[in-house]
Amino acid sequence: MRPDEIERLAPSIDHLRYGKGEMILQRRDQEGGIYLLLDGVLLANQYAKSGREVGYRRITPGGYFGEIAAIDGLPRSVNVVALEDSRLARLPQSLVRRLFDDSPRFMRALLEDMAALARGLTDRLFEATAVPVACRVGIELLRMAAAAGGDGRQATIHPCPTHAELAALLGSQREPVTRELNRLASLEIVRQTGRTLHVLDLPALAAEVERIGGEL
Repeated sequence: MRPDEIERLAPSIDHLRYGKGEMILQRRDQEGGIYLLLDGVLLANQYAKSGREVGYRRITPGGYFGEIAAIDGLPRSVNVVALEDSRLARLPQSLVRRLFDDSPRFMRALLEDMAALARGLTDRLFEATAVPVACRVGIELLRMAAAAGGDGRQATIHPCPTHAELAALLGSQREPVTRELNRLASLEIVRQTGRTLHVLDLPALAAEVERIGGEL
């Protein structure tokens, strides 16, 4: 959107803060609107009756959520929880509806992102059913490294997900995720310091994914 378009939206946007562990949205909520993450890290997830957590995606600053319910008017499809203290901007449903009608730039950007989301979920479904856990760990690290930027050889992921959070995203358990991260550390491909994960050799990580049997 043009800067002048964005400036005109400012009075209609709500600014919100959530503490670590707070639920921002719950599955089946009726409330609409689109949320933009300004600071912090969020997780979109869902829980089975057994208590098992399934993670769909981590949301980092610049990311947004809520667009599906804003488009179709149906209840929320996932939970969104703050993994750390977070600051958000919320576009109320009435504003979103107005943008649908008045801003072709907004609609085009939203449609492009929806297409990317559909492609990403297709990839994740394939990985969850056809790719071993060790390989899925490497693929997810490559995704996060690409999002974090870098020089193509190394990348720094901060804050990195906990092993349990990563397992939820991969449809796995924490133990095999921990084993694979330890193995990659022993190969000097990754190194973790607190909440920071250093990918020391991106080409070597990609080669490990290929060797184990993944597709990039």
